[in-house]
Amino acid sequence: MAGWTVEPIGGTLGARVGDIDLRGPLSDEDRDALYGLLLEHLVLVFPEQAIHDDHQMDLLSSWGRPYIHPIGRTAGMVEAKVERIVDDGERPPYQDKWHTDVTWDPDAPIVGSLRAVEMPARGGDTIFASMYAAHDGLSETLRERLEGLTAWHDMGPGQAFISKAGGELVERTREQFPGTERPVIAVHPDTGRRHLNVNKNFTSHLVGFDRAESDAVLNLLYEHATQPNYTIRHEWTEGDVIVWDERCTQHFAVADHFPQRREMARLTVAAPA
Repeated sequence: MAGWTVEPIGGTLGARVGDIDLRGPLSDEDRDALYGLLLEHLVLVFPEQAIHDDHQMDLLSSWGRPYIHPIGRTAGMVEAKVERIVDDGERPPYQDKWHTDVTWDPDAPIVGSLRAVEMPARGGDTIFASMYAAHDGLSETLRERLEGLTAWHDMGPGQAFISKAGGELVERTREQFPGTERPVIAVHPDTGRRHLNVNKNFTSHLVGFDRAESDAVLNLLYEHATQPNYTIRHEWTEGDVIVWDERCTQHFAVADHFPQRREMARLTVAAPA
């Protein structure tokens, strides 16, 4: 860790880590120190790195099991890889919704990463929000009433998945991975901090509520969780790498660059076995 610089970005999350080369080699102490920074800041930005897929895989693999998306598993994929997210005129962007990745998988990712491979002339930023801050910003009365409640998370309509993978594979995935129940207020396993644990893209309903009640409460929480006070916005430069804690953040990929081309390299990891 000697020589690294750590510059906080926002008031509630985010830090820029400088004077580090992710091509390595990174010692075990370095990896532990980076994970500690991740737990503290939730989102780490490594500007203008010159890494490739194998470096990205090596960095994240020290913190968990390389993750295969349920659609990939349903299709028979058995080995995780660094995937490409390509937006262009023929492949419209689909990540421009507030979400936490794949919360409908019981074995959801715990750490995510993106690397900017090709960026448009302008636009295509990513926004992150702290669910610690969202929890702490609720009134004490509402926090107390949410404690102990659970919500059902599922794939939802899956329009983006259908456009990328086809309807037949998505339906098979939906049968194999129908969803999972999660606490509305969750406790981070490493920090012990409470965080809001619902997201508009994949949370279906509150368990034990009728639909109108559930929608009213969830819509209030969605709007609260993504208010600007809890966010940072990153303007990408090619080579930038961002790593984030999937458990206590949400993110939104701004689609204002469409139809300009934008290519990102993505890898997530799940909890160690």
